[in-house]
Amino acid sequence: MSEILHAWAVAPAAVGACCLAADRARVRPPEVAASVLMLLAMLDAAVFGVVAPVGRTAVLLAAALGLAVWRRPRQRRVPRVPALMTLHTTLGMIVMAGLQMVMVGHAGPSAHAHGLALAPVLVGAAAVYAALSLEAMRRMPARLDRAQIGAMAASVVLMAVAAV
Repeated sequence: MSEILHAWAVAPAAVGACCLAADRARVRPPEVAASVLMLLAMLDAAVFGVVAPVGRTAVLLAAALGLAVWRRPRQRRVPRVPALMTLHTTLGMIVMAGLQMVMVGHAGPSAHAHGLALAPVLVGAAAVYAALSLEAMRRMPARLDRAQIGAMAASVVLMAVAAV
């Protein structure tokens, strides 16, 4: 069941990437690249399994950090991209990176673990992210921005449900 949910989480991610790419009024290559990277990581996790989960997580975290640095507020010019959109994309990449780690598969009966179980923490983070996404959708004036935010939130929620 979790594999099916994980595969279905790819669809909203694809819709979100298309919404960003279709917004010709404000070309946003860093955000489009981040969205495509998340889509590729999800496709690899759900279908192909070429890259190790730790590798996908590291790439997503590095990309989130890179996007945050690239879109940091500058003193001299006003950014064309709303700060809320950059924050939403960056937080989404971080939550999705964590979910990539717990989507690896559940341990068998003979395996054991030490320390904090990560899945409940990440499911809670996904729930908070979904609530923040609803608020972000309410604040964004552009229809494509609202669609992209909603699609990314749906994708994260589906991955979180699959992690349970």
